[in-house]
Amino acid sequence: MRRKKDIPRLLWFILPALVGLIHFLRKEYNNYAIYKGVFYHLIKETNLYSLYPAEYFDTNHYGPLFALIIMPFSVLPDYLGLVLWTTFHAFVLYKAITTLPIKEANFWIVILICLVDLMTSSHNLQVNPSVGALIILSWYFVRKEKDFWAPLFVMIGAFVKLYGIVGLAFWLFSKHKFKYIYSAVFWAAVLFVLPMLISSPSFVVQSYSDWYHSLVEKNLSNQTGSSGIGNMQDVSLMGLVRRLGGFELSNLVFIVPGLLLQLAPLVRFSLYNNLVFQLRYLASILIFVVIFSSSSESSTFIVATSGVAIWFITQEYPVKRWVWALLILVLVGTSLSATDIFPYHVRQMFINYSIKAFPCCVVWFTCIYQLLKDKHSLQDKKWILQD
Repeated sequence: MRRKKDIPRLLWFILPALVGLIHFLRKEYNNYAIYKGVFYHLIKETNLYSLYPAEYFDTNHYGPLFALIIMPFSVLPDYLGLVLWTTFHAFVLYKAITTLPIKEANFWIVILICLVDLMTSSHNLQVNPSVGALIILSWYFVRKEKDFWAPLFVMIGAFVKLYGIVGLAFWLFSKHKFKYIYSAVFWAAVLFVLPMLISSPSFVVQSYSDWYHSLVEKNLSNQTGSSGIGNMQDVSLMGLVRRLGGFELSNLVFIVPGLLLQLAPLVRFSLYNNLVFQLRYLASILIFVVIFSSSSESSTFIVATSGVAIWFITQEYPVKRWVWALLILVLVGTSLSATDIFPYHVRQMFINYSIKAFPCCVVWFTCIYQLLKDKHSLQDKKWILQD
């Protein structure tokens, strides 16, 4: 029995490592070259967001702090750095999932649901597994009343890729709100100046300004209707509407009502200490940050499917048919649609028209509805949580 349980664990770590090695052998690691460039350009004090066609194509969109994260990998030979890079992010998400207060069987369900999207992210050499992990950890440390450490994970996520800022929502679940606030200010200050250890203060400050402008430009370039078909990003609710409908609509048309819906369950103050409510809210946040981002791409969906997996294991047992149907929709339409199971032209259609985002959008709306309406009875859901 123990050996059977080791199979998904081995797959979780061995497959990303193999992916890293394969990309090295094929010399297909442009994203990794961009990441290394953040470190080397920071220490050389050359613009982090300029084009460097002699080194890589495309541009960097990560914050200056990212230089310190990639630094240990950058100084290694690429064959070793790539293997450790993909394995590292798998490990961070794995550890974050182990913090969930769920029974072992449900832990393995979450792992298996996330495995395909972990591979998609690994094939793109992306940091997204760690992005999802940081959001989970920001909730976990609030739950454990470790409010000094909780905002650290929020701020790391925000200073690297902005997504992690959504973890601030868990402040409402904190029993030490003032401590959380001053800790958040402390960590924001520390992480802001930390890159200055390997570069000059003036260059780091300028880099934050450059980062802001690069993100604004990137966001605007993603907000296109049918003319955006072929762009690998904006795989989101906005992209779905814009590309299928051909509408030139601002992100705000979607984000404002989406944010209001995301915040709406928080009026149920009496449920703030309810563990099932908190887990479902965590799930909704993980999905929200992906489907309402015009920067979302195929490899970003490991964050959203982590949310779908957590949502799934909070359902009543036996699991209803419609819940199974939604999970299958996500597994096929979001996860497997990025794999070779589907013909190339079908995979491209799911990206080009942002169809890949549709299943997660349906689960998000369902999750929000349950957060607003469900009693979240712990008695009815004993099968979910640790004894």
